[in-house]
Amino acid sequence: MLLRKRVWDIMREDFPYVKEDVSLTTVIKTLNDYRNNKNEDINCVVVYSLDDKFLGIISMWNIINSLGPCLLKETALWDDEVNWDKAFTRACRICSQVGLTDIVQTDVPRVKPNDPLAKIMEIFLDYRRGRAIVEEGGKVIGLVLLSDLYKEVARDVENW
Repeated sequence: MLLRKRVWDIMREDFPYVKEDVSLTTVIKTLNDYRNNKNEDINCVVVYSLDDKFLGIISMWNIINSLGPCLLKETALWDDEVNWDKAFTRACRICSQVGLTDIVQTDVPRVKPNDPLAKIMEIFLDYRRGRAIVEEGGKVIGLVLLSDLYKEVARDVENW
């Protein structure tokens, strides 16, 4: 299975993306909309430059990691009489207005559509990342997530 099947067999050609000039709020809304309306197991957004070059990925982890310090700092200002739901919503709005420059993950593994699935497994294990960009001719044509590889492995296990 891992040697016969290729990246194109499991890659996603439809994935959420944004341009580099949007705020983190837009990234969150884009990811949430995609998860609610297309595929709930997607966990990242692809980021392109203004001239459509691939810059990197922003994952759920990148979002939480960037919001965490701001949200925790904001909570230090709250007293016992505060409406926690409103305060948290306000803090999220304030903290998510940052730009993407410091958040975007640029060291994303890249693969070719004809690469065997064994290469994806090796990349996921070596980089400890659950995603890779599929490129052809210098252009992003797809995305492969750990869940895509897992589904393929699970399918083969069920057929044993």
